[in-house]
Amino acid sequence: MSGIVDVTAKGPRKLTLAQKLYVPEILAGLSVTIRHLLRNIVAIRKLPTILYPEQKRDYSGRFRGKHILKTRDDGTLKCVACYMCQQACPAECITIVAGEHPKIAYEKYPVVFDIDMLRCVFCGFCVDACPKDAIWMTRNYEMAFFTREDAVYSIDRLRESPEEIAKHGYGYRPYYPGDGTTPPADAALLPVVPGSGERDQLREKSVPLPDRDPGPGPLNAPSQAERPFSA
Repeated sequence: MSGIVDVTAKGPRKLTLAQKLYVPEILAGLSVTIRHLLRNIVAIRKLPTILYPEQKRDYSGRFRGKHILKTRDDGTLKCVACYMCQQACPAECITIVAGEHPKIAYEKYPVVFDIDMLRCVFCGFCVDACPKDAIWMTRNYEMAFFTREDAVYSIDRLRESPEEIAKHGYGYRPYYPGDGTTPPADAALLPVVPGSGERDQLREKSVPLPDRDPGPGPLNAPSQAERPFSA
């Protein structure tokens, strides 16, 4: 055998008398619908589907849903606008515009942070790339849009809110409780080393300043943020 199956019709199939009358065929279709309806009413717990939106699936704690931007204790965003998530995004759906933060401890912050949810493939690469643990994903999958503009989530819609977390819960994130990993510390909580302009003023006042330890090499020198600063 050649393995080729001829599926072409030999000729137009003639309709039976019942099919020509249509009514018996309609009743046959209705009987199937009524049979399924009665079976579902009697054994509603055995339904293969759920009664959405009254019932919702309890997805995994690593479900990749809507993104959220994490905040510090003072309410500011943890994001430092380093563009790492934007560069790692395979769908190129993240847009970031950096600005100088009013607090010197935070250096930069995102003036614009937009995610186009229609282009997003929910891969979680942005979460993995973030060095500040600033972007997580939730288990929120209820996203519907009437226009493309509505699908672009900005900071006000991405900022973490207790109400959203209480309703949907956290999803994919790089650090999970009990997995032995520790999220990166917030550098803003460490002592701020004065810049060159402030150093000149402090030297005039004879204030001791921490200097970088040269160490065995420039790449191995400890960070100034790790050294204690005493005024």
